Amino acid sequence: MLVLEGIMAIVVVAYYFWLPATTFLHSYAVWQRQGGLLLSAAATALAGGVLSELSLVYLQDRGRWTAAHFENMGFKLFMFFITGSMVYEFYLLQAIWFGDGASWNVLVPKILVDQFLYTAFLAVPLVTIMLRWQALRYSGRKLWKELNWHFVDERMLPVLVTNWMFWIPGVTLIYSMPQILQSPLFIFATAIWGLLLPAVAKQGRGEPKPQELAPT
Repeated sequence: MLVLEGIMAIVVVAYYFWLPATTFLHSYAVWQRQGGLLLSAAATALAGGVLSELSLVYLQDRGRWTAAHFENMGFKLFMFFITGSMVYEFYLLQAIWFGDGASWNVLVPKILVDQFLYTAFLAVPLVTIMLRWQALRYSGRKLWKELNWHFVDERMLPVLVTNWMFWIPGVTLIYSMPQILQSPLFIFATAIWGLLLPAVAKQGRGEPKPQELAPT
């Protein structure tokens, strides 16, 4: 997380102080903006679904592909396509509500609305429910039985806290860029978030530990 945020900070500094980076990033952003919502959502899906799974396979599992890897990749493609679409529209709304620029009177409202309204009450509940649905082998009936305050405490809260640790610094850097460059920087961050999110979502005190499953 720290390495990624360091790289994002370098990108922001390079955009403002190094002309080749400014030119390249602006050209990329214009190309992505021309593609609209679909291109932005597809790029987010590739970052969160494909790149994150490739990282798991080749950095953690020594290049050994399994059926579970392909399933996870397909599911995360679907999930991040949805969230990428939402973020694209949300960033446009943030620019309308609070304006564009890197001044604190623009940054602070965007960060607060992003992390403590949009994320806390929409984004985190949505992805936590989707990941749990996948873990329950896509059973709506089993998922419905789990949707209670215990679910909020055991599953949503760990995801939300990790999200704040990762994304509060992240969106501070993202919103420091011009509006046209915010989605590209978000997509870059999503590649790492796609690695963290499933691991955090699997945690929960309500599930038995391996030693608890062993015969006595």
